[in-house]
Amino acid sequence: MKNVLLLIAAVAICGVSIAQNSQRQRLEKHLYTLASDSLRGRAAGTDDGRRAAEYIRRQWRQMGMIPLWNNNYDDPFVKAQPMSAGNSFCNLIGLIEGSDPVLKNEYIVIGAHYDHVGVKGDKIYNGADDNASGSSCVLEVARQLINKKSELKRSVIICAFDAEEIGLLGSSQMVAQLKAHNMLDKVKLMLSVDMVGWYNANGHLVMEGSKTVADANELLSPDKLCSDLKVKLVPFEKSLFTDTDTEPFAEAGIATIAVTTGLKSPYHKPEDDADLIDYNGLDRITDYIVALTIEASQRHNNLASGNLAKKHHQSDFEIGLAAGYNHCNLEYPDASFEGKPYLGFQSGIMLQYKISKNFKLHADILYSFSHCHLPFANDAYSQGFGMEQHSIMVPASLQLGIFKTGFGVHVGLGCYYARLLDGDFYGGRPASLPSFDINKNHFGLVWNIGIRVGGNWQLTGTYFGQFNKLFDTSNGLPNAKENIYAVSLGYYF
Repeated sequence: MKNVLLLIAAVAICGVSIAQNSQRQRLEKHLYTLASDSLRGRAAGTDDGRRAAEYIRRQWRQMGMIPLWNNNYDDPFVKAQPMSAGNSFCNLIGLIEGSDPVLKNEYIVIGAHYDHVGVKGDKIYNGADDNASGSSCVLEVARQLINKKSELKRSVIICAFDAEEIGLLGSSQMVAQLKAHNMLDKVKLMLSVDMVGWYNANGHLVMEGSKTVADANELLSPDKLCSDLKVKLVPFEKSLFTDTDTEPFAEAGIATIAVTTGLKSPYHKPEDDADLIDYNGLDRITDYIVALTIEASQRHNNLASGNLAKKHHQSDFEIGLAAGYNHCNLEYPDASFEGKPYLGFQSGIMLQYKISKNFKLHADILYSFSHCHLPFANDAYSQGFGMEQHSIMVPASLQLGIFKTGFGVHVGLGCYYARLLDGDFYGGRPASLPSFDINKNHFGLVWNIGIRVGGNWQLTGTYFGQFNKLFDTSNGLPNAKENIYAVSLGYYF
């Protein structure tokens, strides 16, 4: 009897081992196929990219994946793209239906982009980690979820995105389609699996966007999901240079997690080949995502925390702080000389309201300390005098630009008003200088140019051109106006 029990245990252990090795072997097969030289880097809009899509399509048919729309996995779209070899692209979309009569009408989206950057010169960029690893992982996640669909309560949408490398076109198309089918508000969680092939080198799996998910510490816990992976939770996505297919979903207000092992691999280099992938780590990551998806599908409470990363969300009205330096150059319209600029500084509050996609109304309330130089053409004081001013400035401008979440560039034009708080000469007014008053009220033209990065930070260059006179000229002093040039760094909360 003891021998029989030992035999049964051995067979069970062997069966588990074979099943695990089988998934690992399939992952390796997928990856070596998608990252092979024959697919020449899977550039979006090329025959090589379409052959990669056909490989995924065949795998889905074999495992019994159901199309989400139109009895067809394909969601083709056309978009003129100067960065692409073509303008015809195709997402693949499948469905694994949940078992709960109510929750099956809500969705968890799991996606990975299958395109890469193709061939440059005589070098093939195979993109094994980026993102044959994610595509292979999602294939096996789908296979497991189909086999365990009775455990799913919410439905799961599986996506193979095209054209990520040239601007997140595939995931943007998917969000547009979900919206068109009145399904976008039914998506409760989105996972983008992108570059997951270097687990050992990175030392952990990174889950970026955990703060967008309710009870994330519990839901994403490896212990809770019976996984021995080391998982690092990053509250929000931040980097501008590693955007992934979460972005269009996050901008739509959906909880998103970017699943990655980081940038340890040869990112966007020809050396990113299949023989460098950590297949044991990829196998374990696949099991972890399956367990996470099943757990998330069974939760009756809302999966979204209501929080979104700054890079993914900006409100119509914003407030922030800014500080910078300026220099004040005096202009004498009726004379042949100018003042010498001195450095000053300014700081204050920024207010901004988004009027439309390309227009914003911007205003500041600034304290400004500026230096002026008055080189009056008079023998008694030909060297001129330095004068300092303390002012409250309120510039307002209409800005035209490209305002994307996380990034923006603009030019602005408007006017400003400044109220002089104090102004006099260094060390007191020289006795040889005629008596005159500095105007308390300044007003004029303002224009600016700026760039915004990281969702919060904005670098702005601004010109203030005074319309009225700087000081009283009744004593024969030449007419003077101020030109103030400023550079400031601002932070929006």
